[in-house]
Amino acid sequence: MKYICMNCKIFIYDEEKGDSKLNLNPHTNVENIPDSYRCPICGALKCCLHQLNDDKISLKNDEKGVVDKDLNYYRDEGRNLLTGLCGVYPVCDGDPDHTCTGQKYGAPIGMGGAGQAKTFEANYKALQQFRLKMKVIKSHKEPEISTSIFGKKLKAPFMGAPLSGAKPSLNDIISEEDLYWGLLKGAQLFGTIGNVGNTPSTSEKLGVTIIGKNKGWGIPFFKPQSQDRLIKLFQLAEKLDVIAIGVDLGGVGSTYWAHNKKRVYRKSEDDLQELVDCTGKPVIFKDIMSPDDAMKVVDSGADACYVSNHGGRVLDCGQGVAEVLPDIAEEISGKILIFADGTVRTGFDVLKILALGADVALIGRPLAQVCVSGGYEAVKMYFNYVLDDLRRAMILTGCDKLEDAKMNILTV
Repeated sequence: MKYICMNCKIFIYDEEKGDSKLNLNPHTNVENIPDSYRCPICGALKCCLHQLNDDKISLKNDEKGVVDKDLNYYRDEGRNLLTGLCGVYPVCDGDPDHTCTGQKYGAPIGMGGAGQAKTFEANYKALQQFRLKMKVIKSHKEPEISTSIFGKKLKAPFMGAPLSGAKPSLNDIISEEDLYWGLLKGAQLFGTIGNVGNTPSTSEKLGVTIIGKNKGWGIPFFKPQSQDRLIKLFQLAEKLDVIAIGVDLGGVGSTYWAHNKKRVYRKSEDDLQELVDCTGKPVIFKDIMSPDDAMKVVDSGADACYVSNHGGRVLDCGQGVAEVLPDIAEEISGKILIFADGTVRTGFDVLKILALGADVALIGRPLAQVCVSGGYEAVKMYFNYVLDDLRRAMILTGCDKLEDAKMNILTV
């Protein structure tokens, strides 16, 4: 049988021929491929290999039933996907065909960065300028990696960042509902919390409703719509017994909401206070990039400050998260939980984010990438790989517990 990687839609594995470059002998069945396998084109996991029959792939579509489409169609879609998801190309490489990091003039952002994607590039460069100091002469101890937030125990100090927009960002490969379910269930099966956003192309209630179907295990993040609308969404979230509720303050710059004629607004300190007061659930304010804004979040009574620049997708030429995180942590650490993202891809990145002052690191684009083709199992596997890296990083930097991850384990 032949199998195609449903992440890139380009690589085909033929069981009869095997693959010498992957050290797979002829007649190696897909189920016998090691779990360490990675697609040679896009790096996707083994679970992304789907059976190919007569150059056609049959996929279930919630709206159209089972749809057969020619392989060339999926290959074209695959190329679009590869150039539509940052994380395949870590920073802009100057190739005008690689639209993942840059925004074509007048076009929607997709999963790339706003404008020339300089803010996304700043995220990457700011985090990578820090290096981990290796210290190995110490009595061996297995690191304590678990943590707790909002009364819930996490297997590790990282979660999935709030993601949404399957249809405008990921073409028609996956539905919004399936994206949310994969992100939430994959995180839960691993032992952490999934976060989902909301998009104007579907009901604003969809993400929180899916969390409700997952028995409340998840955190919805809402765009900064009118206060009346947000309060109603908060009330729905509380009724569905979600873990916490977030507001994506940087979403005021979202082009998708502007194009769909749905209004989003900046929020005042009084607005933040009103949102916190309208619910008994923990509240998180996201897209905080300055100590001044961070203190306003603390003063509002919120439970967590989420340091992020919306993945570089709303403001070009901005600062990287790792640039501002230490100053924010110095201002508010111990007063409120600190979340942070910003091109977090591996467990080594997670440890750096913790050392820079965060309590929890969040992973975004890579989870969307694996969820598209592998669903919740791929999301769970990705988290497991990050966990393995984090354990190794803690051992090799002399960290026995998460509290040991401080600036003194970093150098530049």
